[in-house]
Amino acid sequence: STIVETKGKDGYCCYKGKDTISEKAVKVKVVDTTGAGDAFCAGLSIGLTYGKTLPESVEIGTKLASSVIISSENVCPRFLPRELGLGMDIPD
Repeated sequence: STIVETKGKDGYCCYKGKDTISEKAVKVKVVDTTGAGDAFCAGLSIGLTYGKTLPESVEIGTKLASSVIISSENVCPRFLPRELGLGMDIPD
């Protein structure tokens, strides 16, 4: 089984699959953390859904969470799949 635990304001997460790994978050100027956990979960889920490894999926989740907390609007900006390392394009 696999466990992923975010550490909120401490800015990192731990995950345990075969090994336990701790990842530090991207350093950004935090404006509001509302929605960061949801964005992280969405990024993690999309990565795993599209065949990324657990570390790659955590990285996508971290990128999305970081993009949410730098704004007071609590909205994740639109990312194209290729910007997240997903090998597909969507029509505009």
